[in-house]
Amino acid sequence: MLKQDNYLSFAIVVGFFLGLMIGVAKFEEPELMILWTILSTMGIYLIITVAISCFYLFMDCNGEKLHREKLEESLEHYRKEFDKKEREVQNIRSFIKGLRSTD
Repeated sequence: MLKQDNYLSFAIVVGFFLGLMIGVAKFEEPELMILWTILSTMGIYLIITVAISCFYLFMDCNGEKLHREKLEESLEHYRKEFDKKEREVQNIRSFIKGLRSTD
């Protein structure tokens, strides 16, 4: 699960550039453009902060932790399967080389 700081940072950047684009498109005075950019950045920051707070309020984040032992068992199983396939490919290559050398 991503950390809330990542969502918050992304929202601040999006709010800034969105406010800047709307400010440039809507206003001609630079003071109003800057004011609109600051207000939109703060507004999106507050909205995303409330959304993150509600998400953590209603979600059980402790139940979604990574089970290390289970993951290591799965990785070990896949490593063994990969080794089997690699040995099989080596046998096929040896067989093909044997056919070429007898010709």
